[in-house]
Amino acid sequence: MGAVGLPVKVIDRPSLSLELTRIADICHGCRRCFSLCPSFTVLFKGLDVAEVDGEAEKLPKKVLDGFVDLCYECKLCLPHCPYIPPHRWAVDIPHLVLESRNVRRKETGLPLRERLLSRPDALSRLAQPIAPVANFVNTLPLARWALEKTLGVSAQKELPRFAWRTFTAWFEAREAKGTEEPVARVVLFPTCTVEWNRPEIGKAAVAVLEKNRVEVAVAYPQCCGMPLFDVGDIAGADEVRRAFVAVMKGWVDRGYTIVTPGPSCSLMIKKEYPWLEKRCEEGRELEGAAATDTQAVARNTRDLFEFLAELKAKGQFALDFPKAPKSIAYHLPCHLKVQSMGFKSRDLLAATGAVVTMVEKCSGHDGTWAMKKEYFGESMNVGKKLFDGLAAAHADVIASDCALAGIQIHQGMNVPVKHPIEVLRDAYGLA
Repeated sequence: MGAVGLPVKVIDRPSLSLELTRIADICHGCRRCFSLCPSFTVLFKGLDVAEVDGEAEKLPKKVLDGFVDLCYECKLCLPHCPYIPPHRWAVDIPHLVLESRNVRRKETGLPLRERLLSRPDALSRLAQPIAPVANFVNTLPLARWALEKTLGVSAQKELPRFAWRTFTAWFEAREAKGTEEPVARVVLFPTCTVEWNRPEIGKAAVAVLEKNRVEVAVAYPQCCGMPLFDVGDIAGADEVRRAFVAVMKGWVDRGYTIVTPGPSCSLMIKKEYPWLEKRCEEGRELEGAAATDTQAVARNTRDLFEFLAELKAKGQFALDFPKAPKSIAYHLPCHLKVQSMGFKSRDLLAATGAVVTMVEKCSGHDGTWAMKKEYFGESMNVGKKLFDGLAAAHADVIASDCALAGIQIHQGMNVPVKHPIEVLRDAYGLA
């Protein structure tokens, strides 16, 4: 086989084993990711035992399974790897991990925990009407013990809190604010986390956008599908993709830019939706419109600070910050870094006049990975470098674009964590 072998299309267990072995052989000869994450630690330790001695074909199944199971889809191996597509070796570990989980799902089905955690809208609709009660119960040791024993959700993990009023409900009820001669029009996709757990992030986004003469609409068709994607439910994620695109393409056709404050969601829409379309529609004859709608939505989607940076580049971003903090420790989320668009949040935070220290380390939360009892301890180990880096900055404010990373940072450091848009809102004096 060897590292020069052509990629194997994964359709079943035998083809998956071939492709995992091919990738392991390439990684063995490179090892740039030797200390990147627990997955590579398991892989390289497995390759280095005497009975394997670097021959990927001899890797036992438990090593390859561990490599897949410990991947939390941060995707940081992509900017490290010299062999990612379009290189002929086409090393794409994040998607290979998803294909592996998809094969396993077809063979054995999804465990109940994964079925529940991958559907945040369904869970949140149940909890939202009784949010204070749900939040209180989630703090009770006995309840958390029972949750761990029955579902495998770590009793130690700090969980997202439910809001009693969703962000979209707040937006629909607020007094409409017309924007005279708007410089741009955006439709804000709030993310499931902002919709159900952190509506204050969405409120801050609206305030900052309107401060900068941007006309704001809001659309939340449903969760973007990233949680389904992460557990390997590729068909389920593609169903979400098609429904999401059907709604949001209408906004694009009307001249709106889709803006989202969640790095995982912007990554999903911009990068993973086109991959899903190609992967799931392969072999089928597509109508012209169906083939391009996903691409149009992807092209017209921006991370919130990516959009604000575009305004600043045009001279349309207000730079009056009467209440700017003196110093900010900023966490760069993995799913922003892999979008290769620079450090927009850091740069705009620095534009307030604050001294900004950026820490490029993974929080270890990574979707629902840190919530699982078998990975919670490892998730805190992953996050320790981030916690230490943020603490060393001795900043007045700690910020992260990823609300879930904020939960992990709070648990690891016992400090409040803001979204950068909340920092901007406060610096403008709009709070």
